[in-house]
Amino acid sequence: MGSPVVIGALCLIIAEALFAGIGALVKHLSGEMNQFQLVFFRNLFALLALMPWILRMGRVGLKTEYLGLHLLRSTSGLIAMYCFFYVLAHIPLAQAMMALLVAPFIVPIIARVWLKEHISHKSLMAIGLGFIGAAFILRPEGENMNLFILLALICATLVAFTKCTIRKLSGSEPPARIVFYFTVLATVVSLIPMLFNWESLPNVVWKWLGLMGVMAAAGQLLMTKAFQLASPVRIGLLTYSSVFFAAILGYVFWQEPVTAGLIGGTLLIVWAANMTLRQRWLW
Repeated sequence: MGSPVVIGALCLIIAEALFAGIGALVKHLSGEMNQFQLVFFRNLFALLALMPWILRMGRVGLKTEYLGLHLLRSTSGLIAMYCFFYVLAHIPLAQAMMALLVAPFIVPIIARVWLKEHISHKSLMAIGLGFIGAAFILRPEGENMNLFILLALICATLVAFTKCTIRKLSGSEPPARIVFYFTVLATVVSLIPMLFNWESLPNVVWKWLGLMGVMAAAGQLLMTKAFQLASPVRIGLLTYSSVFFAAILGYVFWQEPVTAGLIGGTLLIVWAANMTLRQRWLW
């Protein structure tokens, strides 16, 4: 069996592939339903997909002494979701994922201040390389792009905080319990604005919403397990693998170009992720 860091890294890569798929589904469904409906049904169907785990855990398995931390994690995650779904509807998929994924550069700062985790010199260098790679990819064009990227960066800060909250919880809470509380709280809270912004939905959207829920539940479980096995300082930059998956999906379904900036920036980020994961300058 591999080391916890390697297994955590693999869990995170699979989770990010699922999140890229969710991003593509959100972008597709944005023409059929509003953001409030998308957020609510994404959480509702994820909750339904989690039911087998919930029933298996039972009341004792769901009991927690850290409700405040769960609420904090759910609040930051839900606000980030609203921002991100809005951004996804207006800019290319890979660029939206990249704007969001400034989070791994913010994670070490929060982890150092809050969790008192050490940041090595190689990790600091990797963070710098990651910022350079992100600049190559983002390069805002058009009057409204700055606004959308700003919203995505706000979202990224919330996501970074969420990932560190997961790390804080994972010392005593199993992954399924962490995901359960987030999904339940997010579903209940997002119900209210959805009811005030209800629009009739075509029948075709339901199968995609169901698929989104399954992917969201699986992705959340894998991401939570990843950060339980390894520090976000070590594996956080692997979240950039979602940009690769998003670029493929964007090209196939929306003919979004794969630019030299995207390729070059992604290569820099892969190098940075390797430095963080293996603490080596080269492979």
